[in-house]
Amino acid sequence: MVADSSSLILLAKCSLLEIVCDLFDVIVPKSVNIEVASEDLVKNYPDAALISDLTSKGAINVQSPGSNKLTLPISLHKGEEDALLLAIKLGRSLFVTDDGKAIKAARFFKVPFIITPKIIVELFRTQKISFKKTRESLEKLGKIGRYSSEIIADALVSLMEEKNDKTNNNKDTRRPFK
Repeated sequence: MVADSSSLILLAKCSLLEIVCDLFDVIVPKSVNIEVASEDLVKNYPDAALISDLTSKGAINVQSPGSNKLTLPISLHKGEEDALLLAIKLGRSLFVTDDGKAIKAARFFKVPFIITPKIIVELFRTQKISFKKTRESLEKLGKIGRYSSEIIADALVSLMEEKNDKTNNNKDTRRPFK
């Protein structure tokens, strides 16, 4: 997966970035790495220090998107544009972004993408985190992220559906013999 700045920061703030790095190859362009883990940021923000540490350990891989530029119908910030370009360059990569314009650009280029709330629900669905941790993380995203209330509500509904599916699948619904 190729991530932009906001998704890395939000996953770090929800204490889920290490789990995501254990499960996936997380790749970022150099511009994103600078945006989230520069020396000044590392000194002042625990999430920046975590991202820097994961990068130095190789859990987050920094790659160049190349010198090509995208011709976009909309303007993107440098990090989002470089991350999208890197996802296109690598092919078969999932673009991780929470930026509305970057999502539109990903759709334009037919690049598969995912937003942070969906990653969190997927971590629960695959039993990597508990229901409680998932709910807490989604609620935190509702406060610190720039999501509409509909996006968070949709994620919470998906979470409840997953929880109900797990509960129903684990119950023995057969009638006992009489």
